[in-house]
Amino acid sequence: MMLIKLAWRNIWRNKKRSLITITAIVVAVFLSITMRSLQLGMYDNMIGNVVGSFSGYIQVHSNGFWDEQIIDNAFEAKSELLNKVESTSGVSNVIKRVQSGSLSSSGDLSKFVFITGIEPEKEKLLTNWEKRLLRGELIVDSSKTINIGKGVASFYELEVGDTLVFIGQGYHGMQAVGAYPVSGILDMKNPRLNNISVFMSLPLAQEFLSADNLITHLVVDKKEYENEKEIALALSSYLEDGYEVMTWQKMIPELEQTIQADSAGGLIMVFILYMIITFGIFGTVLMMTQERKYEFGVVISIGMKKIKLIATMVYETIFLSTFGVLLGVFISRPLILYYHYNPLRLPEDQAVVMEEFGFEPLIPFMSTYDIPLTHGLIIFCVSALISIYPAITILRMNPIKAMKR
Repeated sequence: MMLIKLAWRNIWRNKKRSLITITAIVVAVFLSITMRSLQLGMYDNMIGNVVGSFSGYIQVHSNGFWDEQIIDNAFEAKSELLNKVESTSGVSNVIKRVQSGSLSSSGDLSKFVFITGIEPEKEKLLTNWEKRLLRGELIVDSSKTINIGKGVASFYELEVGDTLVFIGQGYHGMQAVGAYPVSGILDMKNPRLNNISVFMSLPLAQEFLSADNLITHLVVDKKEYENEKEIALALSSYLEDGYEVMTWQKMIPELEQTIQADSAGGLIMVFILYMIITFGIFGTVLMMTQERKYEFGVVISIGMKKIKLIATMVYETIFLSTFGVLLGVFISRPLILYYHYNPLRLPEDQAVVMEEFGFEPLIPFMSTYDIPLTHGLIIFCVSALISIYPAITILRMNPIKAMKR
């Protein structure tokens, strides 16, 4: 207890020196937390745009559907299955869809499209459809009309109220033929989806495909910051062998590879930052140790054991590191929360490019607590590790030479 009191007094005996050390740690913590929050927030937004916007974080299909996406690989939406999925920890919403390819036609033109039957009210929990509506109105559960992507509308030069004809194959070889008026035109924020997407209400699509109570996709939306891989693993253990559970990483591997490649570059930048910070803190500790050699020589000469002096230095390092880390987290938190709720917006030219690729031109900061905890702990460990230098200096010190100096 006496050594702790002595360490506390030593810190404030030379306030300027202590403030320099604390400032170095505060800057290190602030920069590392801010950089990583920005980077992870950008990735989370990318995933939310591509995955959370339509495909979902997790999907449940019948076995073999992903390799051969035809209506014959649909499965029955049993209430027991839905209850199992909905009751899984981390799951927020479960949405049913049925999807099949079909030939569309209007006038002398024809085009292959994907017809997707959706539950409009539940879909709003996953996707902000109001922001995607360009003209007309969105379909509802009882609608006998369709919504189409703006690429399909442009190809056929369709407007709200025009009719689109479909010819395809329904469940187990049944003929799927129908003509439906267009009630709304959508911008799916993705060029590929805009060019092939046609949306019907789920009952209408099931009627068109002769697939009563059958679905091809069970889209599982997770709660914020939950781990989709853990949820998928839990679902796989609950469900029977006739189902396949896929995370977005399996469905869209190219997106995960892009994020991993960019993240590696970000981690290299953080590592370089840590190296600069480490040498900065070490330089401060080196200066402190050299300044206090006379003081160390005196206290050793009057009978203080070197091990107790080292313990005092360690306590000083712990106090300074703890104070610097907590202050760095405290300063960075308001900034991160502000840009989490008020994301940075890219310049106009870059924003247009990002929107063409299906991404929002926004960079929100990630506000999870694991980021300050992780990086604060790393900086604390670096500071504690640097305290080895004064410990070695004290162990090798000759008090007579130190006092002559």
